[in-house]
Amino acid sequence: MRQQILDLTPDPRPCLDDFVRGSNGEVVSALQRWQQGEGERQIYLWGDSGTGKTHLLRALVRPEEFVRTTPDTRFEPDQNPHLAIDDVHLLGSEGALDLFHRYNERRDQGLGLLVSGSCPPAHLPLFPDLRTRLAWGLVLRVSPLNDEEKITALHTHAQSLGLTLPPAVAQYLLTHCPRRNDYLFSLMKEFHHWTLATHRATITLPMVREILGTPHS
Repeated sequence: MRQQILDLTPDPRPCLDDFVRGSNGEVVSALQRWQQGEGERQIYLWGDSGTGKTHLLRALVRPEEFVRTTPDTRFEPDQNPHLAIDDVHLLGSEGALDLFHRYNERRDQGLGLLVSGSCPPAHLPLFPDLRTRLAWGLVLRVSPLNDEEKITALHTHAQSLGLTLPPAVAQYLLTHCPRRNDYLFSLMKEFHHWTLATHRATITLPMVREILGTPHS
């Protein structure tokens, strides 16, 4: 019977240094300039789910400056130097109108704004004037990692949790699991729970197979 254990350790806060760039070097460089108050103050990131957009946004702002969008999200005026809005494509009509006004205010005042979405601004399910505003700044695509880069990212994330991920286990995960970064990283958290219960820091194939419910083959 699997032992249940309460994990009170908070998830490590993302940072740019532990983001595996792959072909996204230009994206990271632009975000570093943004964080330092240089270059374009409004940046829009787009890409497939699980490519690391949320990681990048959370790495660049304080928790109170990060907004994970839902259809009910609203935006009040604020003077925070930075604001990061994730998954803007989920925004409802009232929140979209709020964001239109906040965008204009922040641009006029030179305040930083990061926005992420699933597609380029022109294809967002938002009203035309807001789509236009989001395209005014720097628009950058976050590209998915190849297999070698994904393995590097998994090793980096495992190390941040105090885990050891053998190469054969990393390859097994890519072969038997969905390849989205967010899914793979959530598995690392599950493995972390398991190792806390078993007092072992190394992720093994039997552990992975039991958690995934896959046969021993």
